[in-house]
Amino acid sequence: MKKIAMIASVLATAILLFACQLLPEEEPKPNPTKPTEPKKPSEELDWESHNTDYSILIRNNTNERLVGFQGDLTAAKLIGGIPAHASNHGLPNDPKLFDVTKEFPLILLTEKQYNENNNNLLSLKNTPFTRVYVFFNKQGDNSVVYEIAAGLGGENSLRILNPSSTLNVEIRLGGVAGETVGYAPGGMQETILKLNDGNFAFFPVFKRYNRQRDVVETVYPKFEDGNPWFTTTSFGDYGGQGGIGNYREFTFNVRDLLKGLTMTSGTAWVIIDNQTNQGIRFLEGGSVRKTLSGLENVPSGFSLQWQIDMNRVSNNNYADSRVVSNWKFGPLSYETELQEDQDDSTKLNTVTIERDKMYTITVTGQPGSSSNPIKAWISDTRSIDVSDFNVN
Repeated sequence: MKKIAMIASVLATAILLFACQLLPEEEPKPNPTKPTEPKKPSEELDWESHNTDYSILIRNNTNERLVGFQGDLTAAKLIGGIPAHASNHGLPNDPKLFDVTKEFPLILLTEKQYNENNNNLLSLKNTPFTRVYVFFNKQGDNSVVYEIAAGLGGENSLRILNPSSTLNVEIRLGGVAGETVGYAPGGMQETILKLNDGNFAFFPVFKRYNRQRDVVETVYPKFEDGNPWFTTTSFGDYGGQGGIGNYREFTFNVRDLLKGLTMTSGTAWVIIDNQTNQGIRFLEGGSVRKTLSGLENVPSGFSLQWQIDMNRVSNNNYADSRVVSNWKFGPLSYETELQEDQDDSTKLNTVTIERDKMYTITVTGQPGSSSNPIKAWISDTRSIDVSDFNVN
C-alpha cells in the first residue's frame, strides 16, 4: 500500500512539472517611463548668428531671448531668433524675405510670447516686445547694427499713439543717437511697449525710405534753441507722495506732443548733377560713395542724391557742420576735385558742409579733353525742406 502511495506521489509530481513546461512564459512588464514632452515652437528656430550671409545685425541689450519678424506677425514673415545679450547677431538672409531693397519694422517678441501665442501671433500686434525700424540693402551695405534697449521688458507701459498714415516714429533713450526703445509705423494707431522701473528721457526720431532719391531720410523735432526735443517720465512706486502711488503707464501722443515744433535732419544732402556725356562717380578719398541700392554711377543727364551724416557730438545731438576733404567727381579715372566756381578753377582742398543744407554739385566737360576738361563746383546751396515731416 505504501508503494502504491509513493508511486502515485511521484507520478503527480512528474505531471505537475510537465504541465508547468507547457505553460507560456509570462512576458516582462515594461518599466513605466515619463511621457515625452512635445518640443516648444522656439526650439525649431534658427538661433545661430550668421556672420557672413546675414540680413540684419542686432545688438540685444536685454535679458530676453527674442524672435524677429519682418513687418508682420505671421509664420511666413518669421526671420529667426536672437539670444539674450547678443552682440552683432546676424539674422539669416532668407531669399524669400530679403529679395529686394526695402524698409520695414522688425517686430520682436520674447521667446515666452512666441511660445505661448504661437497659434495666434496676430493677437500681439499692438503689444509686441518692441519694434525697430530697419533698412535692408539687397545690393549694398548692411553693416548698421540695430540696438535693442536694456530698459525693455518690465511691467510698465509706454503707449505710443501715431495718427500719421505716412510717418514712422522711433523712440530712443537718452538722445537722438541713443538706444531704440520702440518703433511705431505710420498707420499704427497704438503701440504698447513694456519697460522696467526707472527714469526715462524719450527722444522721437522720424524715418522713411525715399525710393525716388534712394536715401533713408531721418529728422527729429527740436526746441526753440535748436536742441533735440524730448519728454521725460519715471516708472515706479512713489510711496504715495503727491498722491501718485505706483506710476505704471505713460502715453506718448505724437501729434499732441510735437504740435508746432520744427524739425531738423542732423544731416546734409548732396545732389550730383551730371552734365557730362559719361556716367560719373562721387569719391571721398579713395572710396567710392554708393547709393543705398549699391549704385555708384550717376548716368549722363541725371541727378542723384547722397546723405552726408554730421559727426555725433553725443547721444543727444549732432554737430552743426562738418569739414570734408578729398571729394572728387567725374568719369572713371577722370575724377576731379571741386573748384571755387564754374569760372574759377582754384581747387578746394576742404569744404564745410552744414546741417540741414542741400548742396548741388554740377559736373561738366568731357574726359580727356583739354579744351573742355571735367570740372565740378557747388552750383547751389539751400536749406532742406522738412515741412512734409511735420505731424498733422
